Amino acid sequence: MSKQIRLRRGTTAQHATFTGAEGEVTFDTTKRILVLHDGLTAGGKPLEGFVKLNPGSPLTSQTISGPLLLTGGDSENAGLSVQNQASFGQVLVNADAQIKRLLLLQEVLAYATNVNLNFQTFGGKRLALAGNVTFSASGHLFGAYILLRITCDGTNRTLGFPAGWKFVGAAAPATLNANKTAILHLYSFGTTDADVVAHYLVEP
Repeated sequence: MSKQIRLRRGTTAQHATFTGAEGEVTFDTTKRILVLHDGLTAGGKPLEGFVKLNPGSPLTSQTISGPLLLTGGDSENAGLSVQNQASFGQVLVNADAQIKRLLLLQEVLAYATNVNLNFQTFGGKRLALAGNVTFSASGHLFGAYILLRITCDGTNRTLGFPAGWKFVGAAAPATLNANKTAILHLYSFGTTDADVVAHYLVEP
């Protein structure tokens, strides 16, 4: 029979108080992973961050521990491709590339007479008017999108927009009436205001 070599081993709790020799490799029996040691650090460096293949059914969830960085891909080539239904937190995409559930992260904008809409921050934004407002935009990106909810106080308010924006469906609104709610959709197709397409809807 061939010879068998076994590494020193112990639980995660036992590893936490163990400082291995420089270059030593041990086995964590709790996490079922290897641990590298440098002779100085208690607990060593667990070799996490890899896909841990669970035995049994291929439907069993696989786990990746730690940050995952994917490089490559652009607006025409996928940086990540999945063949079946996938869940990304609150986003659920099925095998037909249909988004079944989407949670749009939002931010509350502080009212000012001039309000900047940054395409590089949250896609959802909320603004409560307490006076007239003129909008500007920054952080233009190819394919970026903003959904802005505007609520008006008890007084009719005037609205101003960048001259370069292209409004579709109707002309740019001049006012928002008292106690009304409006939705402003902005789509950036380039890097300037001239590349922004806007769509405005208001409560009747």
